[in-house]
Amino acid sequence: MKSRSSLPSALALTQKVGVWLVKRLFSIAALFTMLTTSVVVSAPAQAATGPTGKSMEAARVIAAGDGVMIDEATLLNSGCGSKCDGKDPASFRIYYEQLPHNYYTCAEDAWTVDTAEDPLAGVELRYSSRCRTAWARTKTQGSFKVESRYLSGAHRITMTETAANWSWTAMVDDAGLLARACIHPEGPHDGWRCTRWY
Repeated sequence: MKSRSSLPSALALTQKVGVWLVKRLFSIAALFTMLTTSVVVSAPAQAATGPTGKSMEAARVIAAGDGVMIDEATLLNSGCGSKCDGKDPASFRIYYEQLPHNYYTCAEDAWTVDTAEDPLAGVELRYSSRCRTAWARTKTQGSFKVESRYLSGAHRITMTETAANWSWTAMVDDAGLLARACIHPEGPHDGWRCTRWY
């Protein structure tokens, strides 16, 4: 009789253990699913938007020679300086923070300082106040250039282009310096036509 009376309690105990075990297994399975989903969903998002990914993009552009990091105080005092010599004003990036979207190009705030024209050709001296750089731009055929000189009048650097290849020259530093744009038109005209020094 002892075995008969203990049978329901043993059965009840087995059922309780079984329910407890099933609950534990479900809890473990749910925890595992949650952790797996969290890793799969959040890991790529962190890699794409975290500061490391952003810094790497800016560093890649700078390493390729297509950008430079310059703090705002330096830009206010001296522009991008000789770091912008020979660079394309429309595509060279000036980063002010190591983030891929925190940059600008010198062409963004450029304005025309002066224009030199003759019957066949014209050239503009373009200037960026933020970068303190200058370059020449034209819409006509011929060789054109931007010249940079020191305040003493001594030649510093010249960037030359051909209108058939490009419609503007590379930049020259113009912080505490002077620059002018010149064009040598195709056809019967001889010599260079130049803007004023700026």
